[in-house]
Amino acid sequence: MNAKRRTEPHLQLVQKRSRRDRLLDEAARQLNARGISGTSLADIASGLGLTRAALYYYADDRQDLVFQCYRRACEALGRDLATAAQAEGSALDRIAIFVTRSLDPDRVEEAVLSEVAYLDDEQRATIEALAAGNLARLVDLIEAGRQDGAIRPCDAQIVARALVGIVSWVPLAPRWSGDDPVTMRPRICAAAIDLIRNGICATPPPLGALPWIDIAVLRGERGNPFDRGDAAAAKREELLRTASRLFNRKGIDATSLDEIGAALGATKGVIYHYLTDKPDLVAQCYRRAFALGDRVISAIEAFDGDGFARAVAGFRLLVEMNARAEFSPLVPLAGIDALEPAARDEIVALARRSEDIFPTYVAAGIADGTIRAVDVTGIAVALAGAFGWIPKWFDGEDDMMVNRISDEFAALYAHGLSAP
Repeated sequence: MNAKRRTEPHLQLVQKRSRRDRLLDEAARQLNARGISGTSLADIASGLGLTRAALYYYADDRQDLVFQCYRRACEALGRDLATAAQAEGSALDRIAIFVTRSLDPDRVEEAVLSEVAYLDDEQRATIEALAAGNLARLVDLIEAGRQDGAIRPCDAQIVARALVGIVSWVPLAPRWSGDDPVTMRPRICAAAIDLIRNGICATPPPLGALPWIDIAVLRGERGNPFDRGDAAAAKREELLRTASRLFNRKGIDATSLDEIGAALGATKGVIYHYLTDKPDLVAQCYRRAFALGDRVISAIEAFDGDGFARAVAGFRLLVEMNARAEFSPLVPLAGIDALEPAARDEIVALARRSEDIFPTYVAAGIADGTIRAVDVTGIAVALAGAFGWIPKWFDGEDDMMVNRISDEFAALYAHGLSAP
């Protein structure tokens, strides 16, 4: 009888933990797919065979559920970094272990930290502290490699943030590409590790200045401020730029139309002159982002150079565009499935078109011998996370920092991290 009394509570605890884990699994999946506002507590409860009332045994409300998902994601990343730090081999080997563990296709999908600003002050401070601790551990891994000679000289902070961007983006990528996540993750993982180690250059030149395209090519012609049509277009552009910047920084659900209006010095009524509702604003911001991407493509086409030079210069332009506040394209993150079906299909089609075009420049470099044989699509997907994560940690206002970011990302792309 005593043994039974000891066993039953233990089994109940195991069952409760297992159900809580399943709850967080499904919540993380919905958060990544539909964002916070589209994450349905009723659907989560129903899928787990719970009543909505029973769900509140595990989470106080949706905000608490988001917090628990984000905390679990941070803790999982922390364990990956701890395991990597204790592993045998060089610093690059340990970084490869970290990336491999983080992108393991057999693991559950963790929530991407795209809406931290949605949390209350205490919750947000907890998540930001956990994320900062993880970043510091990754920086330590890179610095250790610099000290033991395995990693070339680099800005460890910027490189670490690029790596965080890659592992954060990959869980979301299949929703934008339509690929099977089970097969996609190993491919992107292998491509990312290859890139981190070796870069793309077939015969690496000495570290130094890399090809670049003047950011001025992305600046559109100024319209006539006294022309009503041009003035309206300029106001719409500023609305979309400001909204995109806030969405990138804080998350779509954590940013209200009132906040966007305040940043513009306009009322909500003025904002509604240009859109029907918030999902329409998000869709318009995405259309603007891919239009900016088309300008990058045109600039690459006009650039005179071999395959390597065009690929690096084009990537560098993408990085600078995402780093500069004056452009602030809305980056593909969580919540694409929350758009209206027609808008979602349109935006995903634009994303896939970009995903098809940019790897062709790398393929041209492989063909002319200036780029070594690499998985062009796998690398393109991985790098989309690197530069797409920039607005989460940099406000785009410091020109010197923009140049540092551009230099470090271009060097990572061209040379990888291996010491020459």
